[in-house]
Amino acid sequence: MSKKIKVVGIAGSLRKDSVNRKLLRIASELLGDEIEYKEIDISDIPLFNEDLEYPAPASVLRIHDDVLEADAIIFATPEYNGGMPGVLKNVIDWLSRPLNESKVKPLVNKTAYIVGGAAGMSGTITAQEHLRAVLTYMGMFVLPSNRATVPSIFSNLDENGTLVLNELALGFLKQGIHRFVAFTEALLDNEA
Repeated sequence: MSKKIKVVGIAGSLRKDSVNRKLLRIASELLGDEIEYKEIDISDIPLFNEDLEYPAPASVLRIHDDVLEADAIIFATPEYNGGMPGVLKNVIDWLSRPLNESKVKPLVNKTAYIVGGAAGMSGTITAQEHLRAVLTYMGMFVLPSNRATVPSIFSNLDENGTLVLNELALGFLKQGIHRFVAFTEALLDNEA
């Protein structure tokens, strides 16, 4: 592939010291130098409201343009009450809208990889399935396997608050990122 793949990352938590943001950063470090990566800040995105849609707020246009330019997205989702957080669903609602002159919806025909960690023993399995269903509905190609979920994630923090994954979790994440990049390359080659 001659074109450098552009990947954006979205953490579905507004918490400054979010473990899922830390997990997203570990995932992004595994992408390699041949990938252009950018993490998107969603902390200033207002609640979706059609009254605000035209003209959309500058913060929404910023993430809209970032995702529009990207080839793929990594989502890091916490699990709240058996589902993805409302802030993440809100961002997806904004990204489902064609906010520019081209009327392009930025999520359509992009690849997605979902990771997540939570305090519970099941990690973010339910939230990931919830997110997968929404993204698939939006026209995204979600990596069909290699679930990367970290149960009891807070036990993976060292004394400085750094997320240190065990060998098994890191192995799943590495394998998933490798397949995600290959999945994205195959889709882009198919479009060429």
